[in-house]
Amino acid sequence: MLLAEPYYRREPPKSTGKELFHAGYLERFRPAGLSGEDVLATLTELTARVVAAELDRHGVTEVLASGGGVRNPVLMRRLGELTSASVGTIDALGVPSDAKEAYAFAVLGFLSWHGLPGAVPSVTGAREARILGSYTPGAGPLRLPAPAVGTPRHLRIQPEIRTGT
Repeated sequence: MLLAEPYYRREPPKSTGKELFHAGYLERFRPAGLSGEDVLATLTELTARVVAAELDRHGVTEVLASGGGVRNPVLMRRLGELTSASVGTIDALGVPSDAKEAYAFAVLGFLSWHGLPGAVPSVTGAREARILGSYTPGAGPLRLPAPAVGTPRHLRIQPEIRTGT
């Protein structure tokens, strides 16, 4: 029943949250007496199946996952079993999985600082490209750089260089 959710069949870009998936939503499907452990196991399997199906539907061949889900060995194992894509983590690239949000906000800040949109229709489903965020100047005036001429095509993360002790 959970796999029949129409949201899963929508074409990307798509995004949702608590407006659709909340405790009340889950309770509609939860059989009486189902333990908390069984609920978590069910949601883990649901997540693995939905993600794997979307990876295969879109022809994804490699996944470098990040965030808290990478610490769930059952989820990561099931993703590897259910999809034809290679499944790993961004740790393999030297980027800590737990740092995903910090890196994302750094990229969004860079884009905004340089006058580049951080929300574009092809990725977020926004109606039009938009520069994100706001700035609060300190004691002095805020001086932004001239808007960027082009759009970045690559992100290079350099390893931390430690000097001294």
